[in-house]
Amino acid sequence: MARKKRQYLQPEQAQEPVSAMLPSVWETAIYARLSVENSKKNDDGDSIEGQIEICRDYVSEHPYLHLADTYVDNGWTGTNTDRPEFQRLLSDIREGKIKALVIKDFSRFSRDYIEAGNLLENIFPAMGVRFISVVDRYDSFETDGSASSLLIPLKNLINSFYSRDQSKKVSLAVHAKQLAGEHIPSMIPYGYRKSTTQEYRFEPDPETAPIVRRIYAQFLSGIGARPIMRQLNEEGIPSPGRLRYLRGQTKRACYSDCLWTQQVIKQILMNPTYMGDLVFGRMPTALYLGQPDYHYEPDESKWRILPDMHEALVSRGDFYQVREILEAGRRENEAKLEASRNYREKHPQIFKSGIVRCGHCGSNLGYSRHGEKKEGRYNCRNKQYGRCDVAVGISEKKLAPIVWNAIQIQFALFADFEEVAGRLKDSGIQTKRQIELQQEMLEVSNQLSGYQNKREQLYNDYVDGILSAGDYIELKTRFDTAYQEQSSRLNQLSVELARLNRMLSDENKWLVNIRNIRKARKLTPEIAEAMIDHINVYKTGYAQHRLEIIFRFQEERDALEAAYYELEGGEAR
Repeated sequence: MARKKRQYLQPEQAQEPVSAMLPSVWETAIYARLSVENSKKNDDGDSIEGQIEICRDYVSEHPYLHLADTYVDNGWTGTNTDRPEFQRLLSDIREGKIKALVIKDFSRFSRDYIEAGNLLENIFPAMGVRFISVVDRYDSFETDGSASSLLIPLKNLINSFYSRDQSKKVSLAVHAKQLAGEHIPSMIPYGYRKSTTQEYRFEPDPETAPIVRRIYAQFLSGIGARPIMRQLNEEGIPSPGRLRYLRGQTKRACYSDCLWTQQVIKQILMNPTYMGDLVFGRMPTALYLGQPDYHYEPDESKWRILPDMHEALVSRGDFYQVREILEAGRRENEAKLEASRNYREKHPQIFKSGIVRCGHCGSNLGYSRHGEKKEGRYNCRNKQYGRCDVAVGISEKKLAPIVWNAIQIQFALFADFEEVAGRLKDSGIQTKRQIELQQEMLEVSNQLSGYQNKREQLYNDYVDGILSAGDYIELKTRFDTAYQEQSSRLNQLSVELARLNRMLSDENKWLVNIRNIRKARKLTPEIAEAMIDHINVYKTGYAQHRLEIIFRFQEERDALEAAYYELEGGEAR
């Protein structure tokens, strides 16, 4: 007897919802690892501190994740899972202390692919552990947990190891060619072009070589880098970056309006290439050494120099004279810093880089001290480069009291909110909404189980010949879409429930943050960093400004304020 075609339009009621037992707040662990050869390096994104910072940022951005512990194996290879902190992590998972694990990327977790696969595909799903790899953008909660869902990040990991191996081979081969004079840097210095008569050589660029000679001549005549920069910009002479864009050597839009800067001028004044030398290693890249992008190498002992390989644009005497002037300027600046050390230690910069921003262009305001009083001042430097229409500048002496007054208002609100937090719990408002969210999460979980059962039925019917390939693909696509939509909805509900649970609890980040610092009596760098996310400064007139202060954890504070006024019978301010 032929089997009847099943109805697929509505998901069946699940017997055991797959997500009904999901926690509203996941007790979360961060795991960081660094190999033996890199255990003393702390200057890149793979450092222990860098890994933890990335993971903590992710956890702080997802309210349903609560950081329970951090596990660090410093100086342990990823090919061996017998690491002390890794084993402690697994033990805590088995004991139910940890329900979610956050890592920077898959390579930090394990390089033993058999063991990693067993943990990710079998053990963690069976124990209900949520696994998140930040850089790989992988969250086991948002996939079906199958091996195929791990394929892309694992492929990327394997490919990265292959790429590093190839990088080492290519780099060593290129170095050999460089020393033999059979290679030139891929980044041709401003003022030169590839020789039209000799292979592996530079020759002066008729359009830009005169600009280089002019820069050296002006600097030797006593004109500083800043005035030179301004003259070149005023005359409309394309900067090195803009010229590359105009010539089609780069398509990056950021170079389309790139202007001359003091830093670019100084880079030209410090480049030995203009003496006629071929220089390698000033802007190295080596994936196998953890240097995937070009960066400036200040240590000249690491440069590889072949002298007299092309026509010089400046004499060696002029080049070294320029270097002496730059070195003298550096020593003078160091002396000024040393002379003001005591003052700076007693009067530190209050707002760290990135906190004070230009309200007009969005860039960070640079900090500097001027005059005998060494008063700190924040200025937008984009005006001089033509990237901002307004010259925003404000002294720290003027800014700090305004910010401190705003922080004190937050302290006053804290006293009100903390007092009423207990009353909100007792009022039943929170409990009622929690029950509503939990009920909706249960309903969505049941739907997810139903969709999963239907997808399995679809495949069986396709194998049995009940469904054609076209019908199977169409229905599977429909159920996959519905499954993803409901999965996203479940995630949203989980976030809302976590936020509600923590809003009036000891885990409310705004309350916790202020509780730790509310007894402060003056504004310090530590208080500013703890309280302020950023400050937008707008210029409204001569020596007049409007400030927009964005506090940290403001969303949790706003939610708490709304609940506060709901209980008090008023409206949120």
